[in-house]
Amino acid sequence: MHEPILHHYDLSPYAEKIRLVFGLKKLAWRSVQIPIVMPKPDLTELTGGYRRTPTLQLGADVYCDTKGIARRLERLQPAPTLYPEGTAAILPALSRYAETSFMMAVTVFFGAGGLFDEAFVEDRKKMAPGVDFSQAHRIVPAKLLQLRANLDRLERQLADGRRFLLGGEPSLADLSAYHSHAFLRAHPKTAPLLESLSLVPAWMERIAAIGHGERKEMDAAEAIAVAAEATPEPPPAEGAPLPEGLAYGDTVTVLPEEVGSGPVVGELLPSDVHEIAIRRRGERAGEVVVHFPREDYLVVRVG
Repeated sequence: MHEPILHHYDLSPYAEKIRLVFGLKKLAWRSVQIPIVMPKPDLTELTGGYRRTPTLQLGADVYCDTKGIARRLERLQPAPTLYPEGTAAILPALSRYAETSFMMAVTVFFGAGGLFDEAFVEDRKKMAPGVDFSQAHRIVPAKLLQLRANLDRLERQLADGRRFLLGGEPSLADLSAYHSHAFLRAHPKTAPLLESLSLVPAWMERIAAIGHGERKEMDAAEAIAVAAEATPEPPPAEGAPLPEGLAYGDTVTVLPEEVGSGPVVGELLPSDVHEIAIRRRGERAGEVVVHFPREDYLVVRVG
């Protein structure tokens, strides 16, 4: 089994979610630092165009989006679990709700200013060309109210004395909620939202104490060489049934439903109902299989 390689940058909240997964599962992993803004030629060599942070690499298999990355790391190291028994629908619902705070906070940061440099702002404008960032300041008060409401729900979820959101042990719901709110401390507009609470800050300290596992740095060129020398894991003999108009072996485009990440083209491989897997070839990485979660991604046949 190949050692996990995380392509990320240290300031990324979503990468923090996966770094905490490594910590919870006490995994050793390699860290490849990627640029915060485009271009990201080494990352897109592996992904075929996907640019979001983080991305997980296991040999010649590349996993995009933290939802898919978490599921793959659960298979790699099942204990302690990210998905407690009896939470199959509750956990993703809670995680998805908690992560709505991320874009609320980003909107406040853009509107209030003072946190992002010009290069970052310009890069994000290109990711979302239909968004008028110059008007973000007008909705800062409304977003602060929304953030306060989300935090109030977390505070009340912890009010019965539980240590973590779903009980006595941490789960992926905790890591999803943590990364979405921990960076509120970074701005004077949002930091007071946490200071008015008691249970959420203590819970955040428990999550931070999980740590990041055993991290070692790695050069991007070395990670690409690992992919070039490896063989992707074979797909299952049979995949989940496909709707009319799609077949395994088709050349397809994977389109993120969220703005800001490029499409990826490749051969559609068999996979289970929760995953999209496509085979593609990079000039330096050779043959790789790129994996996406089914949530938030569309598969469209080419031609």
